[in-house]
Amino acid sequence: MQKPVRGASAGVAILLAAAVLLAALPAAAAAGQGPVEGGRYKVHVLTIGQGDALFSRFGHIGLVVDDRAQRTRKVYNFGTFDFEDPALRIRYARGYLIYWLSIASYRTLLEFYQYDNRDVRLRTLALAPAQAEEVATRLDINARPENREYQYRHYLDNCCTRIRDIIDNATGGAIRRGRDSEPTGRTYRDWTRRELEGMPIYSTVILYSLGPAIDRPITRWDEEFLPSVLSEDLDATRLPDGRKLVESSRAVLTRRGPAVGSEIATSDIVVIAALGAVLAFGLLVPLFARRRGLANRALGVGLFSYGLLAGLGGLMLVLYWTVTTHTDTHYNENLLVTPVTHLWLLGPGLKLLFTGRLGARTRRVLEVYAAAALGVVFLDLALKLGPFIQGNTGIIAFAAFADAALLVGLRRCR
Repeated sequence: MQKPVRGASAGVAILLAAAVLLAALPAAAAAGQGPVEGGRYKVHVLTIGQGDALFSRFGHIGLVVDDRAQRTRKVYNFGTFDFEDPALRIRYARGYLIYWLSIASYRTLLEFYQYDNRDVRLRTLALAPAQAEEVATRLDINARPENREYQYRHYLDNCCTRIRDIIDNATGGAIRRGRDSEPTGRTYRDWTRRELEGMPIYSTVILYSLGPAIDRPITRWDEEFLPSVLSEDLDATRLPDGRKLVESSRAVLTRRGPAVGSEIATSDIVVIAALGAVLAFGLLVPLFARRRGLANRALGVGLFSYGLLAGLGGLMLVLYWTVTTHTDTHYNENLLVTPVTHLWLLGPGLKLLFTGRLGARTRRVLEVYAAAALGVVFLDLALKLGPFIQGNTGIIAFAAFADAALLVGLRRCR
């Protein structure tokens, strides 16, 4: 009978030990101390497609980290900003764009983007346990209050480039390799124009405001400021051991309705049609109208409307260059063809519009000014053969037409 008794005691001891071990495992896992098969962390890239609003037209991206020991899923977002504070709005206007890294709930984020009608795709990265832990650790350090803020730059340092750099560092430069050496033949302006399709007013104003800094040829590495481009390159990237960086990819949300940019808002069409009608009346009617009174008053409309449009544009460029740190707008050669001095045309324009006549001296001064403005436009065009690289041929063509039409109209004005 002794053996059964001893066997029972041993069995009880084993059961007690197993119970203690099982009770300890959840606690160890909760503390992040227990081993997890395949590593503690799994890293995903969450790519959000374009939205209808201006600020969402370039898409968005975030990093998702699964902590399998803590049983959590966190979304790290480098694109957090705040326009609600009036003081911050002034700072943003001056170019001090302070963004920060925030942590959000995965479920809450998906609910927001479903409401915003955006495409969302989740890419799971084939990182080794040590690489995934490096990414998770770096994100946690960056998310600390003392580290989370950074000065945002749309093309050079944004939510996408920060995520790109974190993954690239963890994989030993796998993303950068071969993509940072040769230009693609495209520029930041090309990408900006493409992303703003379907928004003709915003697109025109933004492209007009941006100077030659966005016109140099860029590499594929540079193009990864866009979430869509980085996502494509993640799919094509291989790790040093030959494995694909992206082990799986799936659509989480799908946009409903027409593609972004495929339709132009009615408000844009109305504004463009109205502005086009005013400029056409003011610049073309003086060239062909036989009634001198109609021609003169139409010329008044042309002087006022074009002077206001070009002059305010020039004033905006001056302010961008002199009082803001928006360096992408500096050295803008559109200042040559749409100078702030065009605001001077408003006075003579109003006089012609309401009285139908100008003094001979005023008319001669205006003729000289219009001729000089036209000459500067052609000078700007000639400088395209040399140091000027800004992609503004559309603005140059419009300014040349307007200045020439005003010059001819003034010479017909009596």
